[in-house]
Amino acid sequence: MEVSQAEALAELLSNSHAANFKAVNSQSDLKKYGVFKATRVKAQRGALSFFDSNVHQLRIKIKTFMISPQANQSTPYMIVDIDSKCGWLKLMRFVGNNHGELNTETICVLVSGDEKVTNSFGFRYEHPERFDGNKHGFFHVQPIIIDSSAAELPGRAAWLPDNFPTFYMFASCAFELALFSVHSLAGWEPLQTLQQKSRDENGVLKHLIRVGANSRLPYPFTV
Repeated sequence: MEVSQAEALAELLSNSHAANFKAVNSQSDLKKYGVFKATRVKAQRGALSFFDSNVHQLRIKIKTFMISPQANQSTPYMIVDIDSKCGWLKLMRFVGNNHGELNTETICVLVSGDEKVTNSFGFRYEHPERFDGNKHGFFHVQPIIIDSSAAELPGRAAWLPDNFPTFYMFASCAFELALFSVHSLAGWEPLQTLQQKSRDENGVLKHLIRVGANSRLPYPFTV
């Protein structure tokens, strides 16, 4: 990923995390998600957690990782968005695959009721896989029930498969893969903010922020 693109994404995601983390700490109906703070989860030897330290450190971490992904490593989960209707917490992190290519994982978590019942689901956004027959030899999205760190999603649907359905992603590089990931969690608005600040001319970015009649313009991304 180009440095300018990594800087723009790192700023967007760290700012979003900071705002959402503040909401988790300050809003009574969201404080229940404090159990997933990284420091608390680590102390309890749990699995799924989100970043809860200095935001400047987070920005540096994710920028560095996006520019030079480490094989079989990952960044901390960030809070990309909070569902305003039901209160789902929407998390995302960057992952380096076996070949050092940048993928992402997203997990949505809901804690509900007096019993604090936890449910979650997730997806992975991946570079083309290198298996015989090129079964998934294209940029794609698939569901997950266990993330790449072998952390089980809390309250996941036990019947959910993790190798299909496989959704084609109209991406050709790590930056575009990340854009799809953010868009799936938070919509087009944060991507519009990113484009306005960075002035990035990427065609996929431009297409993802189109709405209404403009969203019906055909590929390729020439406008």
